[in-house]
Amino acid sequence: MSPKRYFLGIDSDGTVFDSMVIKHQRVFQPVAIEVWNLGSVEAQYCSIAESINLYSVHRGINRFAGLAMIFDLLAKQSDEAKVLLEGQADLQEYVHSGNALSFAALANYNQSKQSTFLDKVLEWSLRSDSLYSDIMESKGNPVYPYVRKSLERASEHADIVVISSSSRKTLEDDWAKAGLLSLVTKIEGQEQGSKTCQLREALEAGYPDGCALMMGDALSDLEAAREHGMSFFPIIPRAEEESWEQFYGVALARFFEGSYTGEYEQERLAEFEGTLVPDNEAVDFSEPVFQNS
Repeated sequence: MSPKRYFLGIDSDGTVFDSMVIKHQRVFQPVAIEVWNLGSVEAQYCSIAESINLYSVHRGINRFAGLAMIFDLLAKQSDEAKVLLEGQADLQEYVHSGNALSFAALANYNQSKQSTFLDKVLEWSLRSDSLYSDIMESKGNPVYPYVRKSLERASEHADIVVISSSSRKTLEDDWAKAGLLSLVTKIEGQEQGSKTCQLREALEAGYPDGCALMMGDALSDLEAAREHGMSFFPIIPRAEEESWEQFYGVALARFFEGSYTGEYEQERLAEFEGTLVPDNEAVDFSEPVFQNS
């Protein structure tokens, strides 16, 4: 099938689905507390985790890179946590190794490493996926208002490709249960590598200059878009519904008309970047931002 004239790349969690807070506060954090017995430092751990994962420039970070960042800072701030997280250097080594940051890649990496700490990371990831699936099965994964109408309208002229750091199976399940899968041309996931890699693969179909737009709620989404010279429309944390209303009512038409880039896009980006806590205010961490994968 020949590609349509326009390309719309779109993140999933926190962009289409109102799931970021659920995933971190009800899944990743409580499972980590159990796996590493962090009850005695729970408040400090949760504060750091939420600062990084939800409200900083690192929002949307890959789960393994995010966990490494959180544990590094927690161990620096708490002697008790440092003891509880003994062996976490193995996780730091993995996320800086250049390997893909996925469950399969970590499992393969640990076959030779034989790290008991990385065994726990794998356990944490599996248990988190299982718990998240149970919550979604019982409660459902809520879609933001204006999403369906926006994607229906966009799909008339654009190929829609999901670009996400989640696993492909999770993405397929989420989009299918929401009744949105039929609107999507393709789903990319962590198995295809970073979001930059996913976009590179998706854009190989060929689209005219100025006809590719990425949507997301994290700085890493913007960075991936810029790597490929794409325009970007932000879904602003804590103003998601208003963002989608703006996209449906104004931005999508501008994109198709060729008037999206320039002053209008810059206004959206300034508003978006102003909502994210700068790195030096969110956490005391000197390493560069990890890319999603």
